[in-house]
Amino acid sequence: MKRRLSAVLAALMAVSLLATAAYASSNYQSGDVPIGSSNEVLMVGTVVPSVMSVTMPTYVPFHVSRTIEGDNKVISPRITVTNNSSVPVALDVTYTSVDLSKLPGAAWGTGSNVAPNEIAIGFQPETLANQMPTTFNRTTWLQANTQQNINVMSLNAYGNSTMYVVGTLGDAVPENNSFSVIPTFVVRQA
Repeated sequence: MKRRLSAVLAALMAVSLLATAAYASSNYQSGDVPIGSSNEVLMVGTVVPSVMSVTMPTYVPFHVSRTIEGDNKVISPRITVTNNSSVPVALDVTYTSVDLSKLPGAAWGTGSNVAPNEIAIGFQPETLANQMPTTFNRTTWLQANTQQNINVMSLNAYGNSTMYVVGTLGDAVPENNSFSVIPTFVVRQA
């Protein structure tokens, strides 16, 4: 009985496969390509990353002093930024919150030439390995408490780059006090 049932099921399966193949070969539309044809179908796909990831420090202490030789009056650690994405990215600053309340009479400057009561801070890419910049070549200056859209660096896919905090201060800016500079970074596909 079991053999007979197996034989019947095998016969039904063979008939259904033949019927399906006959139907498929006679009922394709004009845009369809039959299997075994010499026609080729070009399929193009695009991979778009859903997540861009960049690693960088969340806290960067730096010191500013008029006694530092050179134009740059800041001592800063190396700031290494790593792109963990499979696409090139750009790192921009869209806003910088600046609090100078502990520096009485001080104001924010917008570049390397500051007034006696001004202080200016920016970012500069590393040009010599493990050496702080002494000049302001290629510095991107931060603007205080206003919307901005400045590019700080671009990174290749899975690449990294290094920058430093640089800055200057006028003769009337009080020393031995602290202030805060908090840039808002945005990562976008380059």
